[in-house]
Amino acid sequence: MSSFQDRVRSLGKIRFDWMLMLTMLSLFGFVIENIWSYLSTGFISNRGFTTPFLFVYGLIILLIYIILGTPTTRTLPLYMLGAFVIFTACEIGYGYAFEALFGFRPWDVSSIPLSFTPYACLPTSLGFAVLIGLFMNVHFTVVLNWFAKLCKNTVWRIVSVLLICDLIGDFVYSIVRGASLGQRMSLWTLDFNMYSIVNPHEVCQYVGMFFVWGVLGWCVESLYISWMNKKWTNRGFLFAPFCPIYGFGEFIGFKLLLLLPHNYILYFVVGTAFCTFFELLVAKFLIWKTGYLWWDYTNRPFNYKGILCLESTLAWGVYAVLEVWFLHDGSMYLLGLIPQSILPLILTGLIIYIFGDTAYSIRVVRNEGMKAEANNILKFR
Repeated sequence: MSSFQDRVRSLGKIRFDWMLMLTMLSLFGFVIENIWSYLSTGFISNRGFTTPFLFVYGLIILLIYIILGTPTTRTLPLYMLGAFVIFTACEIGYGYAFEALFGFRPWDVSSIPLSFTPYACLPTSLGFAVLIGLFMNVHFTVVLNWFAKLCKNTVWRIVSVLLICDLIGDFVYSIVRGASLGQRMSLWTLDFNMYSIVNPHEVCQYVGMFFVWGVLGWCVESLYISWMNKKWTNRGFLFAPFCPIYGFGEFIGFKLLLLLPHNYILYFVVGTAFCTFFELLVAKFLIWKTGYLWWDYTNRPFNYKGILCLESTLAWGVYAVLEVWFLHDGSMYLLGLIPQSILPLILTGLIIYIFGDTAYSIRVVRNEGMKAEANNILKFR
């Protein structure tokens, strides 16, 4: 990791890789805000700017990098604390300066619990600090090095300069235009509440269920395989304790079961058939894309090429019955205990984290491969 002095000296140089990083982070800020907006209100919008970039997000994260550098796994908790302080101070400072100069608030989080100014609250600041810390620990150096390689090409240098000019120009124009209007500039807004087929509140609930079942699936898988191996075995492909296949399976399977008459025998039969077919499709996809099957039933009786076995097939039917019987409603009840002003924030952070975790995990598999024997994974090529 470069020293603080080196990073400060870089400010006096033309860093095309930093320009691309600033652009990417500004785009991520725009996407994060709109995910949050959709899950909480059903709206997405231009967020006050003409292009899909929130320049301040990129500047704050780059400032955190200049001051703190990148963390190691050991220093990550302390790094997140530092990121929390810097991010919160920047939010409050920018918000009050903007209000003093232009006479209106660019945003207001007073309605969110644990807010300590109109411009900052504990859930958002803490959430961003965690995401920034994880991004800096896992992805920042890799992405910055990739940008540095790209910028050896003159074309990419030109692109990076044009993008930064667009970011700065749009930021200045949008601020000036917003000041003349006395409010944030609104160019377009898409209201998903207008479409009955897309209910943001329902989407928020099912996104929450996706994560609940992903964690539950990881727990079941890891505990079962650990018991079989007589030692702790992490069954997750991701760094986080999460198995996405269970989240997707729960959403699709539960919607399918709701179409059926209320009959637990029918739920068992259809759940068994659907989940077994879904397991086969996922297995074929994983073998095709990675050369690995992330489970191995070759030692189980009545198995099919290590992909399916009678034991797991019957277990899917039991899961289907349990889900309709009480697991789904119980999980929805627990989600309902989370304040509705906080739940979209949590889900937004989890969505962004899972995308980052997936990118990191894929990179690890490509570079290091999978430890098949240690994790009950079947290697095909």
